[in-house]
Amino acid sequence: MNRTLLVGLLGAWLLGGSVYSLDAREIAVVTLFGKPVKTVTEPGLQVRLPWPVHQVIRFDRRAQLLSVEPAEVLTKDKKNLVVEAFLLWRITDPERFLEAVGNQDGAKTQLSDLVVSRIAAGLGNREFSDLMTTDGQAVTMLPDDLLPGVVATVKERLGIDVLDVRLRHVGLPLQNEQSIYERMRAERSRIANAYRSEGEERASTIRAEADRKAAEIMANAQKESMAIRARAEGTAAKIYAEAYEEDPDFYLFMRRLESAETLLDEGSVLVVDSNGPLFQGLTGGVK
Repeated sequence: MNRTLLVGLLGAWLLGGSVYSLDAREIAVVTLFGKPVKTVTEPGLQVRLPWPVHQVIRFDRRAQLLSVEPAEVLTKDKKNLVVEAFLLWRITDPERFLEAVGNQDGAKTQLSDLVVSRIAAGLGNREFSDLMTTDGQAVTMLPDDLLPGVVATVKERLGIDVLDVRLRHVGLPLQNEQSIYERMRAERSRIANAYRSEGEERASTIRAEADRKAAEIMANAQKESMAIRARAEGTAAKIYAEAYEEDPDFYLFMRRLESAETLLDEGSVLVVDSNGPLFQGLTGGVK
């Protein structure tokens, strides 16, 4: 009875240890005492020898996104840039992957180092002014052979297929940003001062032109007013002459009244000589 139970338990252990399932999102390597002997790619139930003879090591077969830590690189003219890249990758040869890196953390480290070194080499052949343009034109910072070079290297060395490599951010080191901003502010201040000087110069020109036109208008107005006054005085003199010819006494009388009206204000007291022409004009010569 005990032997039967023992055999049953041993059989159950052997059967349970010999069957395993593989998810459709996984890829696996079967090792024999630690040495890879088989790659399993089909999902479903699989058969193996019980542990420790066979061991199943599983990996994620889906494409994975790796964000590379920011790194400083030098351009051809020795200017510093901070680049931050990301890449899309997946495991295509799990046996080589297991032998080369062992796990995903090791793969991420090697991929990051490789991508940063390739980007640094590519940007090291470019001038800073070629990368940081202000004319609105699109600039391709990554070299054309970056992705093919990375793909060939990691596929052969690590068993990984790199699907894409892109730059997330390109900027200046923190210690350089302040000086760059200061130069930008100085340049903007210089442009503003130039505009301000140009505006003041144009304003002075406009004011001078306005003053000249105003003086010209005033001169023309004074000239015209003097002409009108001269014509009016001539007409008045003509009228006075005609009036004098018609009735000299009455004309003299009216002129004296006008003179008196000009001299006297309301409530004034006038003292005149009884022998003077004004008194005689006002009284008709009667004392």
